[in-house]
Amino acid sequence: MRNLLRTDFRRLLKSRSFLVALVGVTSIVYLCMFFSSGTDGEASGVSLCNTLCSLSVLMTPLFVSGAYMLFVSAEFTGGAIRNKLIVGHRRANVFLSWNLVGLANGLIVSAASLGSAALLIGLFGDTTGLVAKNVIAASVIIVCMLISKLCMSVLISVIIPGAKGMLFNYLLTYALLMFFVIMYDSAPDSKIVNALSRCFPEGQVTSLNVSTMPDRPWLTVVCALAFSVLCVVFGVYVFKRKDLS
Repeated sequence: MRNLLRTDFRRLLKSRSFLVALVGVTSIVYLCMFFSSGTDGEASGVSLCNTLCSLSVLMTPLFVSGAYMLFVSAEFTGGAIRNKLIVGHRRANVFLSWNLVGLANGLIVSAASLGSAALLIGLFGDTTGLVAKNVIAASVIIVCMLISKLCMSVLISVIIPGAKGMLFNYLLTYALLMFFVIMYDSAPDSKIVNALSRCFPEGQVTSLNVSTMPDRPWLTVVCALAFSVLCVVFGVYVFKRKDLS
């Protein structure tokens, strides 16, 4: 398992999809700072953080998960999976390696984007009104949402490899976003909708901000991580039965 993780992680760091995701997500932070700056060149920290929250729980997971799907799908199209199985790696270990490397991918991208945001706001933004515990809670939720999206993208890549899987991922994201927007408008106090929104990044877009402390952030983290574990468990089951011929 250690050799498998080392090989996959090394391949991730060399892959163009990872570099594109890393540069793209970090660039979004700089663009947000640029367009949020006033005539004096100073941006409102609260406004900028809320904008970044919305992007980080929707565009960032979508962008990063799409890039990571290319990484996973390449093993199907290039025949690397069969080579791994031939040398003795178990299917469960191969799938777990994808998810663990995806976890590392998410943490690296999150550190780059959140670190860039903190640096820019500290240097050029107006930090008046920012509450540290609110920002930390929102940041933890953003990271967990990205992890859950990556785990779901690995599952989709196994079920539908290649470009079709990426298209399905984008359509599913759009469908979930529309579902939660409609549900929030029609039933804002629904306990079912609120519970589901804690598991999907698309459900956090309209509610996550740094102006106030997120509602029970610990529960959102637990639900997002539980959803990630569910995707991994179901993915192992599916991958063990997948025909690779």
